[in-house]
Amino acid sequence: MKKGLKTRTLREKIFSYFFTLIMSIILILDGFFLYKITTVTEKNAHSYSYEIIKQLGRNVESYVEYMKQVSWVLSQDSEIRSMLKKEVIGELVYEMPTLEQFKMNANIANDIESIIVFGTNGVRLVDNDQYKIKNYINVEEMDWYKEAIHANGNFVVSLSHIQNYIENNDTWVFSVSRSIIDKKTKEVLGVMLIDMSYKKLADICNQITLGNTGYVYIMSQNKDIIYHPQQQLIYSGLKSENLTSVQQKVEGSFMEKEDKTKLVTVHTLPEIGWTVVGVSYFNEFMLSMTNILLTIGVISLICVVLSLIVAGQISQEISKPILELEDIMSQVEKGDLSVNIDIETNTKEIQNLSGSLHTMLWEIRALLRKIKENETDLRKSELKVLQAQINPHFLYNALDTIIWLGERKENDKVVLMTSALAKYFRLSLSKGAEVIPLFNEIEHIKYYLQIQKIRYEEKLNYSIRIDPNIYEYLTVKIILQPLVENAIYHGIKDKDEEGFIFIEGHKEGDNVILSVQDNGKGMTKEQMETILTRPISLAITKGGVAIKNVHQRIQVYFGQEYGLSYQSELGKGTKVTVTIPALTEWEGGK
Repeated sequence: MKKGLKTRTLREKIFSYFFTLIMSIILILDGFFLYKITTVTEKNAHSYSYEIIKQLGRNVESYVEYMKQVSWVLSQDSEIRSMLKKEVIGELVYEMPTLEQFKMNANIANDIESIIVFGTNGVRLVDNDQYKIKNYINVEEMDWYKEAIHANGNFVVSLSHIQNYIENNDTWVFSVSRSIIDKKTKEVLGVMLIDMSYKKLADICNQITLGNTGYVYIMSQNKDIIYHPQQQLIYSGLKSENLTSVQQKVEGSFMEKEDKTKLVTVHTLPEIGWTVVGVSYFNEFMLSMTNILLTIGVISLICVVLSLIVAGQISQEISKPILELEDIMSQVEKGDLSVNIDIETNTKEIQNLSGSLHTMLWEIRALLRKIKENETDLRKSELKVLQAQINPHFLYNALDTIIWLGERKENDKVVLMTSALAKYFRLSLSKGAEVIPLFNEIEHIKYYLQIQKIRYEEKLNYSIRIDPNIYEYLTVKIILQPLVENAIYHGIKDKDEEGFIFIEGHKEGDNVILSVQDNGKGMTKEQMETILTRPISLAITKGGVAIKNVHQRIQVYFGQEYGLSYQSELGKGTKVTVTIPALTEWEGGK
């Protein structure tokens, strides 16, 4: 195999080739449909937006035309004309009830902020006596005033602005003006200025919607913005629009790509010279096609699922015999050597492979049986070695103590020690069982400590604190006695003060934890680290062969995660912790 070449199964190759082919076809079709949908949506968006903007244009024209008629009617009012023909000195401001009454009768009071007539004779006519005209403004120099004069009685519309002729009135308005001409002399009597409500124009524009975030603005023929939903930002220069592109278009729509693709729709109002501009976002039009796109997505997903199923079935049919062999090998990997090799195939290579696998498994099973027999013999030999190491020496010391007690006529202690010794050896035998209840192991160590307590008297004290709930669990026999013996002979025997051994047992999770702690001389860090790992020859010279034997037997029976662990501090004592699984039934070693 070439280095670095990734290997794949036959099933994976067949599956990937077939699935790739199907996915390529689906992606091509999806791309085609998406292109067609996008094209149609864009065409509809242009058409829809243009119709909306045209309708808005008609509404704006109707409103302005109505204001045009209002200004013409007022300009023909005889009372107003007579006031403009008076000879006065300086400027005189009159409140004209006629103007206010006209607003009320025409039902346009809310559409007009103010009506002011600037007479050439110095008369100023207002529609509200509360209005105070700013006296420092020279209207004859204003552009709108000059335009109205030159228009010779025709209607003139100005840009939106903040009302600036009446004190304490700073609302947004846009103005229409018309000069009032004497019918006989053709002289200009004055100019009427109507400040129309900017809110009314905004209400008209807000009647239409261009998606969720689209908006409309109105531009004059001089590229000045008359209305914008963010007029204050436009007025202050914080926001701008691409008015050049709009002016070049005149009529229709075009796409403008910035952060988001915009659809800009333009409609010009020739009667008043305004241009209505609609700005909408193309992605919002695409949202309207969600159902179609969702349907395509569902169909594509179904095709993908079907292609997965078909590709899987074809690849499985071709690679089925190999997959069966792979499954058998997987079971063997997990330790199941009893698996039956029965593969139905007419492929010669697979037949040969399955036959070789069958022969290999038979040989492995035979070898494992032999290893298990040897391991059983080893366990028995280890236990016999441990008992041979412990029993003669302990028995000699115990009998020697009994003789000594008899000579001292301490018959009660002789009886107690003899009874404890008999029970100790009976529990040691355990009827030949290698794994015993924890209760028996605790009883075994109790009798051992009773014997040692009689021997050492005040030199030795002990305490056993075992949770009764763990008595039913199983353990390898003779694991505590070597630990206690080691604590006595290597920990506290040579101490001048009283020695103490504390034995504790409890359940922790799925494990049983036993500990043997003494207040002996302790060990160095180096001794503690090597006590369970040093060679047997060195362990014998150091008196640690029984400890290592206990550790190894626990691991042989229960697994490598169990056994002994040490904590020790020089001059203060040692604590040995025994960890075994919490088992109530025993089916053999691991």
